[in-house]
Amino acid sequence: MPLKPEHLLPDETLLELIIPFGKTFVHRQDCYPRQVLSGSYVCVKEPLTDTHLVAHVRGTLTLGAYALDAQSMAHWLCLDADDEAQWREVLKLAGFLAAEGVPAYLETSRRGGHLWLFTPPLKGSDIRRFGKQLIAAYGLSPNLELYPKQDSLKTGPGSLVRLPLGVHRKSGKRYPFIQLDGTPLAPTIREQLVLLGSPQRVSPDFIEQVLAEIPHEEPETVEPIDFNSAVLSPADGKYLSERLKAAISVWDFVSRYVDLDKQGRGFCPFHDDHHKSFGVNATANYWHCWAGCGGGSIIDFWMKLRAARGLDSSFTATITGLADMLLSE
Repeated sequence: MPLKPEHLLPDETLLELIIPFGKTFVHRQDCYPRQVLSGSYVCVKEPLTDTHLVAHVRGTLTLGAYALDAQSMAHWLCLDADDEAQWREVLKLAGFLAAEGVPAYLETSRRGGHLWLFTPPLKGSDIRRFGKQLIAAYGLSPNLELYPKQDSLKTGPGSLVRLPLGVHRKSGKRYPFIQLDGTPLAPTIREQLVLLGSPQRVSPDFIEQVLAEIPHEEPETVEPIDFNSAVLSPADGKYLSERLKAAISVWDFVSRYVDLDKQGRGFCPFHDDHHKSFGVNATANYWHCWAGCGGGSIIDFWMKLRAARGLDSSFTATITGLADMLLSE
């Protein structure tokens, strides 16, 4: 089922949708990869703008997305299936993850497809170990390409994946996201942009669970992951994230930073809010912003607040800071 042509979307609507879509996929804006007619990419050493993203969706320019930011951090990983056999493996993994309630996004491509997992901010080395362990745990081919391809940047901007929903310069086709049954994730470009502008992210608990399954016998050349030491093996046998969530309710924690009314509503600290679009559900123990800033546990809130304050908002730094605040005696 073809997607609705992008030229039917007015500029104002497309720009409104492009900004959150860009935040989902783009790790850096100081430069950008542009696809040429052969299908390869060149690095344009100029700032990436919203105008470039609009042109990408309109099909007049095709962009890639670098897998790491300038600090070698990432908030997504991508498995690239280069042929039909690998694509079947990726679909199998997506099915396994769906059965466990883990959100995975499937994107078709010229020769196979991509599986995207959106995560909290992680170091490149950490997110690669997470991806490698997923491949091993579910018995997939080790030949599947995993992005990011580097643990950290040494020279240049590193590996990249074609930015979704653009027109491939070599095939001239646009490749949509699909569901497990092969039907489109949404029938129009507009609706796919909306969904991808606020994707479901893999929970920190699942990431911890996967990392905990990594064998302890690591090659000496591999740097030990500080993620594990920060979040695994507490004295009582529980994950640190579980202990943090049990230490204080979302209401009590968030109310330290947001003035909540009796209904749990307040002005969102993450955008210029004039309508009390932020709320806490005391019964279900989560926060949410109806204007699109996200929601979740105290970990999600503190991670986002740290980012807003210009602090290290990686998962490790976030839970380490929370542990100092909530668990130290």
